[in-house]
Order: sequence, then structure tokens, then C-alpha cells
Amino acid sequence: MNFSKAVVTSGPTREWIDPVRYISNASSGKMGFHIAEAIGNWVKNVTYIHGQVMDEYKNPKGSKKIGVETTLEMRDAVLSEICEGTILIMAAAPADFRPAESREMKIKKEDGSEVLLLELVKNPDILKSVSSEISKKEISGCCLVGFAAETNFLEEHAIGKLKNKNLNYIVGNYVGKTQKGFGEVETSVVIYSPLGKVAEIGPLSKEAISERIVEFFKMDLTKTVVRPS
Repeated sequence: MNFSKAVVTSGPTREWIDPVRYISNASSGKMGFHIAEAIGNWVKNVTYIHGQVMDEYKNPKGSKKIGVETTLEMRDAVLSEICEGTILIMAAAPADFRPAESREMKIKKEDGSEVLLLELVKNPDILKSVSSEISKKEISGCCLVGFAAETNFLEEHAIGKLKNKNLNYIVGNYVGKTQKGFGEVETSVVIYSPLGKVAEIGPLSKEAISERIVEFFKMDLTKTVVRPS
């Protein structure tokens, strides 16, 4: 399978509670950045859509860059870039929830009671949105790759997400205070397809992991027919 375009997402999104506080996570954007650089050696047209990544992970060489802040903005940016022959690698860590109401003024500690209740609503699932768009518009030749960062039962959760979101592959890894995941120099990943576990990579640096992930997809997809029209 030859791809005319690669879209790689990276880093966390932010959902604002008030002008000084937000919901986010500890993703640095390092993995997505290195995947975008590595995939440029395979697919020449690369779009890099990043959330609030560290400065050193904003500008992978040879990529079109799109910066976003919220999960809704990331979803819209991804949907605008999907076309025939696209491989999407969703390495970002978008926030799953956002405040039902974002205050225009800073919430003052002195203004309320001892307990502040924050109502959250679910953000749309970006990969589900993309899969639906591909089916609705009959966009051919696409490949969807998700990431599953889990604190337990990695294989069960990863394969569940793979099927639920109609993905071609999902890259799973453990995260948490005692695991090598967000923000760490080294990590390990497992790649799953609808057939089950297909590759284990690491522990290695995120740069080396990223190169191995891209190498795996390049090799595996040359013998695979992906999402025919």
C-alpha cells in the first residue's frame, strides 16, 4: 500500500476551567514528534498536528505544522487533512473531558465553599470521528493508527479500542508514576492489529521506538490492502 499523505498528531490538549486553570495531561509530544520525522523518510507529504507540546517538539523537519489547543480544535484539524491515501497516526493525548462551562473570570478561592464541584462533559473521540468521516465520504486507501496509554490491562483495553474505533492498528504502552510512559526518556510499546499482538518494541529511547514503529508499518502495509473503496 502506497500512501500519498501522512498525518501525525502529538502532545496534550488543554481544556480551560477559567483563564488561569485547565485540564490536561503529562504528555510531552516527544513520541509524535519523532514519528513525524521518521515517517517523512517514507511518505513525503506529512502534516504534523500538535497540541501543547514542549518547544523542541513543535517543528519536525519537512512537515506542515498545525498547532491546536483544545480537543475539538484537534479533531477539526485532523478531519480537514484526511483525504484519499492517508495514513493517520494518532500519537496525541487529547483530553477526554472538558468543563461544561469555562469561566470568563478567575475562580477565587475566597468566593466559594470548601468544595468546588466541576462539571465535565465528554469530548468527541477523534479517531471515531475520522472513521465515520471516511465511511460517509467513501474515502479510499486510508489507514488509522491509534495509541492506547494504559495503567493496567493493556492488551484488553488496547484491543477493545482497536475494534470500537475501527482501526487498522493500535500502539499500546503502560503509563503512570511507576511506568515508563509520559515524559520518560525510554519506553516500550506493543502493536496490535485485528489479528492480535503483532509486534513488541523496547525498552528503547522514544526516538528509536518511533523509528521502529514507522519501520513496522512500512513493512507490514506493503503486503496489506487497507480500507478499499
